[in-house]
Amino acid sequence: MPLVQSTMEGPVGTITLAYLEKHNALGKALIEELLGGIASLLAQEARVIILRAPRGAKVWSAGHDVRELPTDGRDPLTYDDPLRRAVRGIKETPAPVIAMVEGSVWGGACELVMSCDLVVASEQSTFALTPAKLGVPYDVAGVLNFMRSANLAFIKEMLFTAEPIAAKRACAFGLVNHVVPVEELEATTNRLAGAMTRNSPHVIALLKEELHVLAAATPLDPEAFERIQSLRRRIYDSADYQEGIRAFLERRAPRFEGR
Repeated sequence: MPLVQSTMEGPVGTITLAYLEKHNALGKALIEELLGGIASLLAQEARVIILRAPRGAKVWSAGHDVRELPTDGRDPLTYDDPLRRAVRGIKETPAPVIAMVEGSVWGGACELVMSCDLVVASEQSTFALTPAKLGVPYDVAGVLNFMRSANLAFIKEMLFTAEPIAAKRACAFGLVNHVVPVEELEATTNRLAGAMTRNSPHVIALLKEELHVLAAATPLDPEAFERIQSLRRRIYDSADYQEGIRAFLERRAPRFEGR
């Protein structure tokens, strides 16, 4: 059974995350199907792509599949990690991608949503950035994506507390474009998609690339980067990192001791 379903209606393509038994956890297999779905829709000349979960979903995505994170001393979030590939894939897609969010969004799935060009969420949706709760050393590229998506003080609160944030509050700080009643979610998303399809796809692709390049124009001193990588290595070599993954798999609160 496919983990992702792709459909076309006129010039608008839709990708539905359909791995319900795992709450759409972003593992390698799902990400491969997601990227394949994007490529297929672009081949069918999709002018806009909508990324969603099934109607009525309580969880839009549970985030990175923790079961796939390494526990043998390797960096858990390398350049070729499935989540990193998905984020790059969405950003590099020439057609605008709209995240239509119903339900809760956790961890790395927040970055997947933030990588989309627009976000439309239901009033009941929540967003939680959870690397600190899991003990996972998030990578520089991911943190930079968070910083570009919303007010810095707000992002700090989300990262440091790891608590779910209501969609209306996320909208107030620029993380979400529109928050609507759940019964209006599809109509609002389709209205935005329809408006885009009436504009020049070449100009939209150019504007998206210009915005992507300009947003990425952030200088980082090589010494500072190595210092951050050293801190990250210290974390994924730590007892706390092992405890975070073990606690998640055992469905209990982690007991971090700073070791």
